[in-house]
Amino acid sequence: MEMLAAADALRRVSLELGFSACGVADAAAAQGDTLRDWLASGAHAGMGWMESHLEARLNPELLLPGVKRVVMLSYEYSREDARREQGRIARYAQGQDYHRLLAPKLADLDELLQVFGGVQRGFADSGPVSERFFAQQAGLGWLGRHGLLVRPKLGSYCVLACLLTTLELPLDAPMPNRCGSCHSCEQSCPTAALADGLCDARRCLSYWTIEAKEAMPADVQAVAGDRLFGCDICQEACPWNGAVAPTLDARMLMPDTLASMPLAEFSSMSEADFERYFAGSALRRAGLDRLRERARQIEE
Repeated sequence: MEMLAAADALRRVSLELGFSACGVADAAAAQGDTLRDWLASGAHAGMGWMESHLEARLNPELLLPGVKRVVMLSYEYSREDARREQGRIARYAQGQDYHRLLAPKLADLDELLQVFGGVQRGFADSGPVSERFFAQQAGLGWLGRHGLLVRPKLGSYCVLACLLTTLELPLDAPMPNRCGSCHSCEQSCPTAALADGLCDARRCLSYWTIEAKEAMPADVQAVAGDRLFGCDICQEACPWNGAVAPTLDARMLMPDTLASMPLAEFSSMSEADFERYFAGSALRRAGLDRLRERARQIEE
């Protein structure tokens, strides 16, 4: 009964904190060889950190000894492209950096579960946890052919956070895949980066505009359009994203200064301006040099 009470309290408080869904998965759920095979193929490109933390991703016990459950949480971001100037920015990065935004919310949930005797460790896409796998196991949605979590009412426009816990909370049922015969996301990708529910980062526009340290290949640049930071093409093509948009945390929305900033301002931006505009933004992930370089490519 105590674990039922803990689960009920967890769901209630998570909604009060602004999370759109909360589900519980078995920390010992078998992940199979998909991730290991994907890394072995080199599809993670230059993201070596994914390979170096592989064992922890496959075994949450290495992150929290005694872990029993993975609590998965979703947080919504805008479905609209707010930029009014050239230079598109991925929707998840339009507002404040969600890593910082969600960290104190996870701390609140940690304190709640401590009351029930649990030991927790929380991550907001900030540690080696297979969050999308556990989100599907926790019944939040299913993994679409673009590899992202898709929800039947809310689509895929969300970020994920998790709490590993030693509590044996009641498990939620995994959600079956409902993509059916639809291949819209795969067919929409201009670089053919998507296949069989996996994304090959060596072809992905998000990788080349955010993570890559090397120069963007000419054939990728030729189809990148005016994407300055990230890419939402596969999400834009997904029919599940036609659902009614939820009420959003205003901090996840793009400020007017960024929405109206001319592309030329990115290409000539100083270090001081970069710090002033993007101190709490996910755009810092790319860094000033990458943003300036990409803006200049678009201008050409």
